[in-house]
Amino acid sequence: MLFVYEIPAGPVQGVGAKKEKSIKEPSIIIRPIGRLGGLDSLHVTLLVVIALLFLIVLVVSYLKPVPIANLTMSNATHNSTQIDAVAERFLASYVNVNGSDSLLPFITNVSTINATYVASLKSWYVSMSAKDFGSKSAFELGLMINDLNTSQVTPLIEAAKPSQISENYVAADGVVRLNGKVACLQQAPVQVYWFIDPYAVGSVASLLNATTLQQKFGTKLNLSVRVITGSATEEIGSSAGLSNAQLLGAYTLCASQQSNFDAYVSNLNSLYSGSYMPGSVLANIANFSKLNQTQLGQCLADSPDLLYHDGLLASYYNVTQTPAAVVDCQYLAIPQTASDALCYANSTLC
Repeated sequence: MLFVYEIPAGPVQGVGAKKEKSIKEPSIIIRPIGRLGGLDSLHVTLLVVIALLFLIVLVVSYLKPVPIANLTMSNATHNSTQIDAVAERFLASYVNVNGSDSLLPFITNVSTINATYVASLKSWYVSMSAKDFGSKSAFELGLMINDLNTSQVTPLIEAAKPSQISENYVAADGVVRLNGKVACLQQAPVQVYWFIDPYAVGSVASLLNATTLQQKFGTKLNLSVRVITGSATEEIGSSAGLSNAQLLGAYTLCASQQSNFDAYVSNLNSLYSGSYMPGSVLANIANFSKLNQTQLGQCLADSPDLLYHDGLLASYYNVTQTPAAVVDCQYLAIPQTASDALCYANSTLC
């Protein structure tokens, strides 16, 4: 039921007042009060919406922020720890990649690995820092790892992709843990196998790192040079003859068994230019370095067998790139990180 009141316009007519035409003002309509307190359905809906918004704001203000990664984690098949392990194995796979990319396992700081799940791609973005040995400049290395199939890894840099993910993994900065290999039986002094393909780039120069390492750790370290006939020596052998090309490795291997090896390494590096070194030049270096000629002659006679066994040892540790160092029979390093591998294998050394 509606009540309508009409309010007359103008002054109230009294005695003697001129009668004026009245103007009818808009009527005021008052609705009856019911269960909703005079509110229609539209107003009720607005009030409900406002109340809900207020409630949401109140709840959010009291809750701690939840990281986005945690909100999406429930959608992932793997967790960040598992993805970190995949990244470490993928990095180690670069050891067998030809070229400068083989250095990636040794220049990456695995302690900086950070994995973030990207729900829209069903993949993990993994980032880590790395540092170039030459320029010392740092850069970020990124990987995309498929969450449903972690063997699908895409490096976000211009690098050759390993054909498969290795079972080895990067255990620490500059140190690759060799899968299936155990510590040497002899723990003191710590055993280091220093592998070189003599004519490979950096192999002769790395011998300076080897002698420096031996001087640093002294009797706590048992470093033995191991020589393999790799592609670089074979290439020299294609023109000079393989047996002639192998003489550089034979002299170096035999010199490493003598106390004057430091002098031999220094003299060899002063003359080596990457090209073929005849036996006469090597003999002069050995003589000038005051090597024991009798011991040297006997060792050179046995060198074919020694080189053969060194090749077998390299195959056992799957050493395909030289120079390389195997520490305590289970860790792989390069000359620049051999000291790190020693400290990782035996913390009492550092």
